[in-house]
Formats: sequence, C-alpha cells, structure tokens
Amino acid sequence: MVVASIPASARAFLNALDTNFSNRAPNAGATHMAYRCQDLVFADYGPRWKLLRKLGNLHMLGGKALEGWAPFRMVELGYVLKAMHDLSCRGEAVVVAEILSFAMANMIGKVVLGRRLFEKHGLESNEFKDMMVELMTKAGFFNFGDFMPSSVASWLDFGGVELGMKHIHKKFDVFLTRMIEEHKAESYE
Repeated sequence: MVVASIPASARAFLNALDTNFSNRAPNAGATHMAYRCQDLVFADYGPRWKLLRKLGNLHMLGGKALEGWAPFRMVELGYVLKAMHDLSCRGEAVVVAEILSFAMANMIGKVVLGRRLFEKHGLESNEFKDMMVELMTKAGFFNFGDFMPSSVASWLDFGGVELGMKHIHKKFDVFLTRMIEEHKAESYE
C-alpha cells in the first residue's frame, strides 16, 4: 500500500504513474467468483478492461441504457407493490429485504438475459437471495491467504474462506447455467 500524503506525491501517483497503481491485488473472492479476476471490477487495467468498461457503460450503466430500462423498472415496481399487498392481505409478514432482492434479481435478469428470472416470489428467488447473502458474508471475512504469496496461500486456508468461495462459485455456476439454458430454450422456440 502506498499513501501519498502531499499533493506532489498524489499527482505523481494519479497522473504519471496511474497505470502502475490502478490494478487491484487478487483476493479469494475475485479469484473464485470473478473467474480469476476477469470481470470489470477486478480485471487488470488494459485493453480488455477498457472494452468491458465501454460495454458496461453502453449497455448497462450509461444514461441511455438506464433510461431505456425505466419502463421495466416501473413494471417491476408494480410487481413489488402487488407482492407486498398480496402478502399483507393474507396476513403474512412482508419481508422487504427479500422482496427487494427478488426485484433486483429480476431487473438484472431482464438486462442480462432479456427476461425476469423469477415469476413469483418463492423457493428459487429465496435460493438466489441466500446465495447473495452468503457471498457478501464470505467476501467480508478476513483471509490470511490474500496477504501471502500464492504458493503458500494455495494450501493455507485459515477460516475456510477459500473453500467457502469455491462452494459459492459452484452454486452460482449451477444457478446461472440453469438460467442460460432456459434462455436458450426459449430463444429456439
């Protein structure tokens, strides 16, 4: 870690040497969940990262893309309100966190796969939420292996963080593979 405590040092790091310091050190989460640091967040700065950023901004995060998804967000908000109303009419508890994770998964599914992932709140949407909670929890754990040379870290797993990340990665792969296969089947019909 480098701390630039005076403006001249900060200028040197941020202007002249920015490409030397712009990459993140790989960690257990990035290695296992981001396919060996190949996603936009953890990829090394270079042509591949620039392409990922451009595609992300153009199709998912840019102003025009967000504006284009506004009608779907409104439709999904309708589903959220209906689900909350239905639960309250039945006298069941309205767990806002679950309903919001359900809605977020559907919005992401619409952007990535062109369809809602879950038609109704239930077992499958709870599985997704549980995987996300497990991922965020494990990602927050301190992992000694992230601060040791990779030859040592590969077999030394204090706290089971590496094993946990591998387990979550397999769950996500199964889940996403199922979603992709369903999407392919729908597109061939």
